[in-house]
Amino acid sequence: MRNSGSIPKRSFSVKESDKNGVGEHSSPLHNFVKAKKKINETVSEIGKYLDEANRFICGCEIAEDYKSNIKGFACDVAGFLGQVASITEVIARDQMKVAFFGRTSNGKSTVVNAMLQDRILPMGIGHTTNCFLSVNGSDSADPYILIPESDERRNVKTLGQIAHALFEEKLDHSSLVQVYWPKSRCKMLSEDVVLVDSPGIDVSPDLDLWIDKHCLDADVFVLVCNAESTLMVTEKNFFHKVNQKLSKPNIFILNNRWDASAGEPDVEMMELVKKQHLQRNVDFLSKELKCVDKKQAEDRVFFVSAKETLMSRMQKHQGMPEEGGAIHVDGFHGRKLEFENFEHKFEECISKSAIQTKFESHAGTGIGIVNAVQNILEQIAGCAYEHRKRLISAKRERENRLEFVKEQLDYCTNECKEKIKHLSTRIEQQVADAMTEEIGRLGVLVNEFEHPFHTHPGFLRTYKKELHEYIEKGLGRNLMARCSSSQTQLIQETQQDMIDRLQKLLPCDEPQSVLPLTPRQDFEVCYQLEIHNLCSDFKEDIEFHFSLGWEALVKRFLAPRNARLAILVPSTDHHRELEPRPAGPVMPRCSYSDEEMTLAVIHGVASLTSRTATVVVLAGGLLWRVMGWRIIICCTGLYGGLYVIERLRWTNSAKEKTFKRQFVDFASEKLQLVVSFTSSNCGLQVQQELSSTFSRLQSLVHRSKENLEDEILELEAEITRLESIESRARVLKNKACWFESELVDFLKTFGLNKSKI
Repeated sequence: MRNSGSIPKRSFSVKESDKNGVGEHSSPLHNFVKAKKKINETVSEIGKYLDEANRFICGCEIAEDYKSNIKGFACDVAGFLGQVASITEVIARDQMKVAFFGRTSNGKSTVVNAMLQDRILPMGIGHTTNCFLSVNGSDSADPYILIPESDERRNVKTLGQIAHALFEEKLDHSSLVQVYWPKSRCKMLSEDVVLVDSPGIDVSPDLDLWIDKHCLDADVFVLVCNAESTLMVTEKNFFHKVNQKLSKPNIFILNNRWDASAGEPDVEMMELVKKQHLQRNVDFLSKELKCVDKKQAEDRVFFVSAKETLMSRMQKHQGMPEEGGAIHVDGFHGRKLEFENFEHKFEECISKSAIQTKFESHAGTGIGIVNAVQNILEQIAGCAYEHRKRLISAKRERENRLEFVKEQLDYCTNECKEKIKHLSTRIEQQVADAMTEEIGRLGVLVNEFEHPFHTHPGFLRTYKKELHEYIEKGLGRNLMARCSSSQTQLIQETQQDMIDRLQKLLPCDEPQSVLPLTPRQDFEVCYQLEIHNLCSDFKEDIEFHFSLGWEALVKRFLAPRNARLAILVPSTDHHRELEPRPAGPVMPRCSYSDEEMTLAVIHGVASLTSRTATVVVLAGGLLWRVMGWRIIICCTGLYGGLYVIERLRWTNSAKEKTFKRQFVDFASEKLQLVVSFTSSNCGLQVQQELSSTFSRLQSLVHRSKENLEDEILELEAEITRLESIESRARVLKNKACWFESELVDFLKTFGLNKSKI
């Protein structure tokens, strides 16, 4: 039995388990499915990652200097996000596409049906296919078709009427009818393969339009030739145009209807014919189109019988023997193996080509994107690190400044307190000395008081009130004249020293308006003498008292030697109360009887028994004996004359002088009692003024210290935030590195060339 279909020059690579079709797990088409799934998952994860990175960058605030850079980075990542979304959408639609071309009636539809192992597309003698037909896998259990510009699903049985050239209702040659065939019925369609059948390239001159609409995204082209004739110029011209628009397209040449060689008596002649077809096909692919080299071209040319293959496969599905019927037994197995070898080579080629053309660029784009994002995140981490270094330095400076302010504030506080205390003591002593001197000159001040004087009690009350006010103002004026100038100078010097000391603890940018840079000019020490209260119990004695009266003589000679008599004898300065005592507890004034006074005088006279008193009595008795009563009368007259003279001289002016003299003595004694209190009060005023100034300055320093503490806390929070930005940027960068390794691993796994990226 002759086997004119044997091909001695090539060995078949189809496994025995795959003779009737491609094995489930060994099919090269499955690589595309795995690659599509892998690249789709990776790109989808990259999209989520970019969305995460975009949110991070958009919310990333480092410093005003980097704001424009961050905005630019966000725009770049947003662009990458859109680019990845487009890639994801394209990958989801990506399928392995093979387009079948050839002249009319060469068996293109039959080849497609044989590969689908069912009679799906219209086929027959002559011009059968009127338009482009794409066979797609469908998850639906029922097949259907879609015609251009309509979403209506039509029954697949109407395909013969729509796409057949012999029917009146037919579409334009360049139209595309989509046939959706259940994936469960065809393994090839379940592997994302789309088969596109075309009208004969000799029925329309619109070849360029066909290429642009249906060929630019094809992974493999199958030229179906008639083995009973040679390769035609029309076929060559079409693929020359394809080669011009696509760089090195993948082209397979099927010499169909090779079953015509079966039964020929001259086997050697058939082998020569086959060799001639093979040589011309190889030369066309390698020399004219230059899409493959000669060795590769030899694996792209096949001699098959699509009709035999289709019929045998349909018979097998129906449980019938593969041979028999219209199948020519002579050479059938060789042609069957040749068709299966074509399918295997085609699957390897389309899978590799589709992965390369559809996924290599996506993987390269993905690597470029993640590399760009890595660079962006590295720059963001670098910006955050640089800014964090500046903030750490600023924080350290503020901490040092805060420590310095605390130490200096404690030192200045102690020193200023000591200085205030020393100055207060100094001013207190100055006021005490000045006040003592002014008390000594009080008589001059009182004598300078000019106001009408009268002994009437009501007039005396007004006189004393005016005198009190005059003395208080005069003493205060004199004390201020003596002390204010030096006090003001000392206070201002001390205030300025405190300002100079504490101003150094304030920041340089502290607003000068809040600083008491100059001491207060309106401060004066207030001398609160309260003369009216001090002299409220003053009791003047302006009644006439004879200087040689017995009371004066007793007081002058006897009272110093007799304490009881000194107590009983009323003072010449306080002979009579001219006005009532001030409110308050008043001790009752003792009244003494004449008997008590006589006894006191007798007792005083008895004391004359002392040496002096004895001499006086003896001298008086001697005069009495010597001079007699005349002398005594003369002396009495003289005593009376002196009384009259003194009484006449006791005028209102003398009374005023006596009043002022008594008041000076009384007030001097009282003022001496309050010298210490007044000076202490003045020192306290100065201490309060300086302490108030220091407190104001200290409050500014405390506020500055609090501001430093707040700034340190803010810097700590900002440093922590920048650390989190750095950490997050590095995590995202590492994630980008992982995606890069995933894409590189994808390229290696599926034999793609990374150098083309």
